[in-house]
Amino acid sequence: MIFNSFLTYLSLQCMLLRPILALQQPSKLRDTETYSRRNVFSTLIAGSALSVSTLMPANVAATTTPVTGSTSNRDQLLDAIARKSSDKEVINILQNLKDPSNGKGATFPDRLEGEWELIWSYGAEGFSPLLKLPRPFRPESYQYIGSPATTEVGEGRIAQGLTGGILGNNQLWLSSGAVPFDQDPSVLEIQPPFRFQIGGRYGSGQAKKTLVEAGSDAEFRKVNARTEEAQLAEKNQYQQMYLEDGGRGSLRVSTVIAGD
Repeated sequence: MIFNSFLTYLSLQCMLLRPILALQQPSKLRDTETYSRRNVFSTLIAGSALSVSTLMPANVAATTTPVTGSTSNRDQLLDAIARKSSDKEVINILQNLKDPSNGKGATFPDRLEGEWELIWSYGAEGFSPLLKLPRPFRPESYQYIGSPATTEVGEGRIAQGLTGGILGNNQLWLSSGAVPFDQDPSVLEIQPPFRFQIGGRYGSGQAKKTLVEAGSDAEFRKVNARTEEAQLAEKNQYQQMYLEDGGRGSLRVSTVIAGD
């Protein structure tokens, strides 16, 4: 079922945009612990999901600001991804990256602004089966933050998209609200309402058809056939572990730290 698969995929990589347009206040962590990079990497083996995205050239203003990541480690990362290296090798490189946002990635809407393409992920068992298909059937995965999301799904929202491959020119859209977590400036918390739609590709202007709309986490998870325990889980939280400010081609690393 595409909807079920797409929702599972979203839980791996959703993040924020414009905090001033948040629909709700973020909830509290159960034990108020903030997650350090060491916390995250040490728990990856237990099932956390990790992703690397790059900022697309389309609809993003050109900039001459140099990328502020560690050049050697950054080049090693891109090379390892291009060579389709093992998860272990990529994760080892990620651990040595120094975050240009100094652990405050959720507080930089200007850096998060744009269309992001997923280029690598860890935790494939949680991803959509569509993303496990071989080329040319596998669709591409994008995320829209800030003005691109406003144009496509409305103000104060972020959007995830799958398009291409077996989907052709159609695009699956899953959007929600999000706010920066008040106890950790690197963390974004996903907020209702949730909306699942099908339409055209980004920028096509094609009208979208809404398939599901839910006003709460529990309602959306119920529609997605999640267990009662999962329906009662806390809100999904996503840590921005690494965020560059170099404009086009910038990299971002994010991971799930809480929620269903």
